[in-house]
Amino acid sequence: MIEDLTDSNLGDRIATKKLLIVEFWDPWCGICEEMAPVYEGLAQKYDGKAAFARLNMRDNKGSPDKYEVYVTPTFIFFREGKEAARTGGLIEPDALEEEFKRHF
Repeated sequence: MIEDLTDSNLGDRIATKKLLIVEFWDPWCGICEEMAPVYEGLAQKYDGKAAFARLNMRDNKGSPDKYEVYVTPTFIFFREGKEAARTGGLIEPDALEEEFKRHF
């Protein structure tokens, strides 16, 4: 399951999850549309190993500024309240999955 986050609850979710992967996306982003099914498939495949969420950058402008997100989509891996890694843009599905596996 992928949880939809907002500026108001992102900080709380980061603080409460051992590993949280957040996709920062924009509804006008064509690459985001291409990456959405890849992210959804990986979230389903690795359910239980991490928490998965997404944040709509068009509706929530504070968090992308705070975390300096300039590329869409951007996937940020948070572990125990801190950023552990990030990747973004158009990513080959296998490459994104390898990034996921590095953190489990």
